[in-house]
Amino acid sequence: MTTLDERHEDGARDGEALRDGTASGPHGLRAVPLDHPAAAQTRFAGSKAAHLARAARAGLPVLPGFVVPYETAADAEGATGPLPLGSAWYELSQDGARPLVVRSSSPQEDTQESSLAGQFASVLDVRGRHEFGEAIRTVLESAHRPDGSTAPMAVLVQPMLAARVGGVLFGADPVEGRTDRMLVSAVRGGPDSLVSGEQPGTNYWLSRRGRLLRTEPPEGAVPTEGAVPTEGAVPTAGALPVTGPVPTARPVPTAGPVPTEAASPVESTVPLEGTTPVEGTTAVKGTMPVEGAISPPGAVLSDGAAPSQGPPPPGTAVPPHAPLTPESAVPPQGPPSPDSPLRPHNSTSPVAAVPPEGPLLTSSELRRLARLARRAQRVFGGPQDIEFGFDGDGRLWLFQSRPITAMAARPPRRSRLLGPGPVAETLPGQLEPLEEDLWLAPMARGLAAALDIGGSAPRRQLRTLPVVTAVGGRAAADLRLLGAAPAVHRRLAFLNPAPGARRLAAAWRVGRLSAALPGLAVDLVADVDRRLAETPSPSSLSSPALVSALRWARTALVSLHAQEALAGALLPDGGTATAAGAALTALADARAEGVPEDRIAAVEPVVLALVAPSLRAELRLPGAADGTRRHDRTVKSTAGGTGSARGTALPSLPPRESLRLRVRWVQELQVRLVREGARRLAVRGGLGDPARVGLLRWEEFTAALEGGRLPGDLEERLPRAVSAPLPDTFRLTEGGAVVAERGRTGETDGRGVAGGRVAGTAWDGTGPRPPDAVLVVRTLDPALAPLLPGLTGLVAQTGSPLSHLAVLAREFALPTVVGASDAVRRFPPGSRLTIDGTTGDVGITRDDAVDDVRELR
Repeated sequence: MTTLDERHEDGARDGEALRDGTASGPHGLRAVPLDHPAAAQTRFAGSKAAHLARAARAGLPVLPGFVVPYETAADAEGATGPLPLGSAWYELSQDGARPLVVRSSSPQEDTQESSLAGQFASVLDVRGRHEFGEAIRTVLESAHRPDGSTAPMAVLVQPMLAARVGGVLFGADPVEGRTDRMLVSAVRGGPDSLVSGEQPGTNYWLSRRGRLLRTEPPEGAVPTEGAVPTEGAVPTAGALPVTGPVPTARPVPTAGPVPTEAASPVESTVPLEGTTPVEGTTAVKGTMPVEGAISPPGAVLSDGAAPSQGPPPPGTAVPPHAPLTPESAVPPQGPPSPDSPLRPHNSTSPVAAVPPEGPLLTSSELRRLARLARRAQRVFGGPQDIEFGFDGDGRLWLFQSRPITAMAARPPRRSRLLGPGPVAETLPGQLEPLEEDLWLAPMARGLAAALDIGGSAPRRQLRTLPVVTAVGGRAAADLRLLGAAPAVHRRLAFLNPAPGARRLAAAWRVGRLSAALPGLAVDLVADVDRRLAETPSPSSLSSPALVSALRWARTALVSLHAQEALAGALLPDGGTATAAGAALTALADARAEGVPEDRIAAVEPVVLALVAPSLRAELRLPGAADGTRRHDRTVKSTAGGTGSARGTALPSLPPRESLRLRVRWVQELQVRLVREGARRLAVRGGLGDPARVGLLRWEEFTAALEGGRLPGDLEERLPRAVSAPLPDTFRLTEGGAVVAERGRTGETDGRGVAGGRVAGTAWDGTGPRPPDAVLVVRTLDPALAPLLPGLTGLVAQTGSPLSHLAVLAREFALPTVVGASDAVRRFPPGSRLTIDGTTGDVGITRDDAVDDVRELR
């Protein structure tokens, strides 16, 4: 490594002064033992050293050491009587006989907000006085950041330790965000290969008391029996040999491994265990010499690699701050044994590793780790990210402790189970605030009324919890209220008399309603058609009349949604006729007759069943050519009775399909009314761009139309950022973050809605269409209807068997599966699939089985 003499003119004087003890070290630095009260002050000793000092004072198994403070001793409260740096080094290293690790300790790292791991330097295997002075200077100079700033920097000095097992201990489960669980990841030897990503390690999930809940051994682990080290590889003592060439380097005896500081594996790039770092090179975060490895003295690494530090050899002189006793273990007295992890290794020849036997961590060791995590949490006031190691005598040591900075969001207990489900079929896109109030609110009220009438959910829940809500502008339904999710406790649900009593009380209503519902649906459809036909052009309405028409539309949507839900639940399937099928026929006929694209919706309003409503997007019918001029939604007649503007009568539709079509017509009327209102507000002033009307809420918009003022912050409101589609099932954290439910494995979670078993090629609806295409989509969007003819099969992540596309798939005798969890990711385009529309099975097909499956068709 580069010496101080080469970089600083006064480096020689500093180094010589340290050798003869006439100065404290570079720039007159002095040392403060870790058990001194001043070492626990972050601004004085830095976060890393302060955390270890606090842990040591609380009785945790921390190794001895000292800190070269950032501020002078006189500047820190209580920092009296620091040791001369040369004396501290002499006592801790036994005059160079014991190798040390010199580490950074900045107040800016290892904080609750950020670890800054890997940003500063540490120097490993420091043996001589001159090398120690260089190491101190190297760490201090790493405080100069690339942006030109200089971080406050203290220096932590501790001995090295050979670890039998090392790893990382989290006092909470950061992956699932659970504070009632602990996560341990461990490897044989030091934890360098774990944090560097070289080895996945063995993961242990523990309860708060250390009870083992589950274990995940690393995939592709190297066998532990019969392993033979490859020539040129230096295996670690007590660890599996790792093959690979050894770079040329000066062999130097080492006292053992140095575990990394708690760091993210993705930030680590290290040489393989057992390889030899080249002298003078800088290893990155996660690098650590291991027992049996060859490492030059003074090797430098980016900080974020904690040393595997060890206790002083028993029976030898120690600094005034006596070594702390590790948890449940007291260092034996007397000379070090030949197998002591702290005994210097004088042989530089490779030593074959002894194949490990037995479990990596015993149940007793897991309980000790859990106890260490609990104690650390009490000391620091929160779950900690801990580096640990067990030495050859089974003693547990804490190498580093810092707050967990990246806990996954976790929903509160008994939070609602949500999902796009069938509501995404009606509103598949991202909604603006006004669109939520126009369409989601009536849908939620209508579904709640239907569930109440049918006795499907407690009335108290229906009054307090919306059946449908918006998450990031996307529609999501309460799956348990809709009955789309199983009960949490099925046995208790079976014994609970409330649902049965509730249904019994509603039985008389349901029985009478089943007979009356078809007539009620006909009456409602007739009323809606009449109102739509009587509504004049929005431009001819006064502002009060415009508001009145909008209020009627919201009320009508509530009734339409309620009766549609009841018709789907109570009435038998009325045949194969669907609004989507009628729309496809009308669209094909209009195009065959040469009707311009921007006139088709006016001539055949039934085609609106194929597209979702939108205040901001231009209307584009499915299957239109790219060069086709888009329609601006200023249609003359969206709906006028049950017939189209061309006089072609609609086919006879079942009650549910008739109601669903009227929902779409009423929504289109709302679009026209809102756009006219936005134009008037823009003319009056206050709404600069009519397209920004979607940023208003319902109350704000109607109040402004009735003469009120627009919100003062309207100009500051920004359109919502485009959000990703919602997971099939998820819950919300208290902050509103979406947490997807973990899918089941090894189970059939799809639902067949159209029979038949076929094999084909997965297709996402874009790009070239395979001859045996199986369309794989997130949800059953009616706009996909033109793609159905000629398909081999259809798979959707969400959707209802009663949805437009599912019914249309049955018309085409197309094998269809809905509710296939994560299908878009699991079955990318080009995958060979086998689907069973009866059982709901979907899976990857082997090439040699394709012909056999095709024969089943």
